[in-house]
Amino acid sequence: MRSLVFVISFLGFGFAAEWSGNVCYRWRTTCVWKWGCKYQTWMGCNAWGNVSVEVQDKEWYCCPGWRHNANNNCNIPICPYDCGGYDNGRCINPDQCQCNPGYTGKYCTAVAACSHLKPCYPGYCTSNACMCTNNFYPENSGTSNCLTFPNLADYLPTIEQSTFELGYFHPVKNMLIYNMTIDSAMSTNNVEIFWTNRRDGNKMNFTFQSIFSPSTLNLPDKPGYIPNFALGITQADISVTLTDFNGNNKYSTTLNCDANRDNPRSESLYRCDKSIDNFNTRFDSGDTYAVTFNARNGGFRILDNSGGKQYYTGQQTSRSIELKFDTETPYHCSQKGECSDSQTMMKITNDVTKVPIQISWNGWKDTLSKVARYALEVFKLVKAGDGTLKEPYTDLVPNPVPLTITEFNETSEGGAHSFTFQPQEPGVYSWILEVNDKANNSAYVRRFVIYDPSSTVTSDSTHPLYATSGNAESEFKWQSNNPLNASFSWNRHFLNELHESGNFLARIRLFPASLSDGGDRDGYKKIPDANDDTEGTRGRDAIPNERGIIKYDIAYALGKNQLSPQAYQYTDRTNPSISIPLSQTLQDGNSLSLWVRAYDILGNTKVERHVLHYDSTKPEVSSLELETNVGSGHMNFTSSVRIMGASDPHSGVKRIKYRFKALSTGKVINNRDFPYYNPPRDQYYCNTNPCDTNLPTEESFGRTINLPFSNCYAMNVSDVSTETVNLEMDIYNSAGLYIRREVQITNLTSLKGINDYFGPQNIRIDDTFKIMWDQAPSCYNIQGFQFALSKANGQVLQNSTIYEIQDWIILDGLEGGATYSLELFTLYGSDKDNPIRSVPSNFTFVAKTQSSQGSMCILQCADITKITGFLLIVFVQLIGY
Repeated sequence: MRSLVFVISFLGFGFAAEWSGNVCYRWRTTCVWKWGCKYQTWMGCNAWGNVSVEVQDKEWYCCPGWRHNANNNCNIPICPYDCGGYDNGRCINPDQCQCNPGYTGKYCTAVAACSHLKPCYPGYCTSNACMCTNNFYPENSGTSNCLTFPNLADYLPTIEQSTFELGYFHPVKNMLIYNMTIDSAMSTNNVEIFWTNRRDGNKMNFTFQSIFSPSTLNLPDKPGYIPNFALGITQADISVTLTDFNGNNKYSTTLNCDANRDNPRSESLYRCDKSIDNFNTRFDSGDTYAVTFNARNGGFRILDNSGGKQYYTGQQTSRSIELKFDTETPYHCSQKGECSDSQTMMKITNDVTKVPIQISWNGWKDTLSKVARYALEVFKLVKAGDGTLKEPYTDLVPNPVPLTITEFNETSEGGAHSFTFQPQEPGVYSWILEVNDKANNSAYVRRFVIYDPSSTVTSDSTHPLYATSGNAESEFKWQSNNPLNASFSWNRHFLNELHESGNFLARIRLFPASLSDGGDRDGYKKIPDANDDTEGTRGRDAIPNERGIIKYDIAYALGKNQLSPQAYQYTDRTNPSISIPLSQTLQDGNSLSLWVRAYDILGNTKVERHVLHYDSTKPEVSSLELETNVGSGHMNFTSSVRIMGASDPHSGVKRIKYRFKALSTGKVINNRDFPYYNPPRDQYYCNTNPCDTNLPTEESFGRTINLPFSNCYAMNVSDVSTETVNLEMDIYNSAGLYIRREVQITNLTSLKGINDYFGPQNIRIDDTFKIMWDQAPSCYNIQGFQFALSKANGQVLQNSTIYEIQDWIILDGLEGGATYSLELFTLYGSDKDNPIRSVPSNFTFVAKTQSSQGSMCILQCADITKITGFLLIVFVQLIGY
């Protein structure tokens, strides 16, 4: 560290414990590095770093004429020439010798006469020669004795500050756009090298501070023949040159400071400020702008008796700043064929993983300034509006904050680096590596990783695995033709829900250019195609998949009892369907097992099995028997067909689809089919009843089927008194094959429900005078209700028709203690002008009151109908104020 003496003071004894004796102190100004702004623009500070600042510290030393013996005790006096040496004398006080016998003179030397004719300072004279002290020279050179400084560190001027500022002043905006500050005072080799990619600098400022302190040299007192004497800084200048990459000079100048040899600057800082405005020489990549700060010391001595002024020849200290220009981005060795096999731009050990992610890179180079650092950013990709993935940038935030950013310093060209990272949650992650050279040029490379330690492959029942060669009437579980081939589909059946919803395998968008330094580089954070991820499993392109599933393995085997395959005959298929040629013809009652194993990108799997049965023959029926009005009660409109010998030994009779046709027109009544499912039977049933058993589905079905149906289904004909209806039945086996049988229904008017128009049933009233009822079953359309409310004397209070289907009315304005009668009809048919009225339903109720606060009204009610007789209802109603 360089330092300077600012003030010299004398201090007596009794101070700090580590120093004693004849001690003085001085203030030393030291330039140290402090964190501050290195790169300032009109918008503010653009780069922070170490800048040089001055601090002052008190420095202790032995007072002039005293020294210590490496113990900080300043008790040893100093005499010039060491009093002639041990034989001549000894030093008893500063500059005071005690001569031994035979020696004389102040310093115990045989002093020859020194004068303005033969000056010798700093030095002394013997009887025959000039002896320079403090390593000054030359000696015995007549009038030039001791005029040259020794080339020793203590006799050199110290440069405490050597600062260079480069900025760009915009002539149109009339403002400083940016400036950068460089200082070489703390450089260990006196040269500070700084790289930049800014080529538009046009304003330079130079600040130069130096010091030389002769008082620290312990020079002897000047002799009487030298009335005036001074040492210090006598010359300072700043040399500026601009050279190209090949060393050719493009610009040079020297800026001279005001120091001179007739006025040496000593003991305090000498400062020089210079500038160059409107610099108009272009900076090119590879140029070097060199600034050298030079400080030379020296001085003079004036001889008496008109001996004149003589000048000392001093020593020079220089510090340099080399501002080097580099506008070329770093490159990877693979781009110039300079790589070994193991060098990669950026490598993910496994870019589809369940474990922490390992990433590495090496082989990055830079021609001029060399690679300085790397910055590794991690982003979790998000879904874009078009189904793609992207980093979480937006129009308002073009350069989003990464999940983490880690920096690495380059120690050797093309060096290897690695990093391990474990995300907090599953997702698709983007890794962007910035390769930055010393001039702040950056190259970017991007890689992607799918991290997912937890998701699984599942299936969607709304998109089933089924046999497309199967019969749709059997829900594709049975095949009834083409016994040498079976086809299956599982389109959209398997999925990885997380990968599907998160677009894990979708295309990843290009990274948009971002960041600008306000100069030549606009949008310099960009990833060229050559540096983007086009390798490994998870690259930039979409990965073909269906709902997060990338491939399937398929196995098949004859039979239905094998739970898992011995081997998969088809592997790594991407089509979610297959047609399998069979080497063995399927026979009725045979089964074929199919296994599909679905893979996601991480290797997770799910296996599902589908069993396809085969039956090519139709079922059989031996006889049919119609049974009408089998339901109990006059309001049960059920009839049935007894089907006997309904059998299929290979698949069983599973269901019936039936319809009613008018014989006169051949049209289906109400254009409607009705389903019926033959219930599976257990062993207990089949022990006493004929059944089809031992079916491939392990079900059993009875061979006698009672098919119930509603008489209402057959009544919508033109004339029930004359029409005959055919009940047509399609009798299906489990394979979806059927035979058609039919029975005729004659005398429709004999069926319950035909021409029956029942009125409301179970009429009742609650404590709010709400009348409620149940509607009797009917084969006919109900269009509304009609009621008449009257008193016991026959006075009709209300007569209303309600053209809505409802089962209640509310009565208003009733008198307590009065008796009321309600006559209620159901209106049938579709013609409002000519409805068919049901038989009436009658309801009578009596209200009794008790007059008291909080009294109750007790009603006695009766429902008298031709069908249900008399019903008594008692209820309580609380009358409030």
